[in-house]
Amino acid sequence: MLMSPRADTRTNARSAQTREALLGAACEVFARDGFHAASTRAIAQAAGVNQALIAYHFGSKEGLYLAVFENITQSLNQHIGPIHARVQGEIDGLDGSTAEGRRACLGYVDQLLGGAIAMFSQPAAHNWTRMVMREQQDPSDAFDIFYGGIYREMLESFTRLMGKLTGQPPEARGTRIQALNVMGQLMMFMVGRATAMRHLDWKEVGPDELTAVRREIRTALYQRFGEEVPE
Repeated sequence: MLMSPRADTRTNARSAQTREALLGAACEVFARDGFHAASTRAIAQAAGVNQALIAYHFGSKEGLYLAVFENITQSLNQHIGPIHARVQGEIDGLDGSTAEGRRACLGYVDQLLGGAIAMFSQPAAHNWTRMVMREQQDPSDAFDIFYGGIYREMLESFTRLMGKLTGQPPEARGTRIQALNVMGQLMMFMVGRATAMRHLDWKEVGPDELTAVRREIRTALYQRFGEEVPE
């Protein structure tokens, strides 16, 4: 018997809800236990669904793991993609040798930092960071998904902006290291959150704390290039 359109819609909605529940639970379990130690039983229990549905939706535990990274990448793109697209469209026309050009470059660096702050302020960001940390130490196909998306594009924009500011080509090693340094200052507070919290006597690294980090990073950048820090 053919399923009615209404019943088919309800079935599709339940299937989408199950998939989202599995992705959320898997992110938490993989972040806590790592890929090898995480069990599909624990993930299914955390999601409140039958374990067999992991194979149905994702094929295998590895397929679920990769899907979690695809989901992380989509979330990052949602938060920083529009900002990055706007900045990317302006970079070629900037002249870092003039005071006006330097201020514009620094302003765009600050906008990208603001986008990164927004995405790392999400409730799920702590689990994202823990998973990415594991991939940094032992890269798998999941790292290619993460790095090949908006994260790589954002680093390239940082690199082009630093090249404009220093007068060096973006492919120069020094320029690329400086771009990593800018992004790394922010990442330190996510990857090294325990150290940051202990050293700064913070209870958490939330939106207010990350805003304070952004303020210090931008102050150092503007001062480095002899520009007044905007309010």
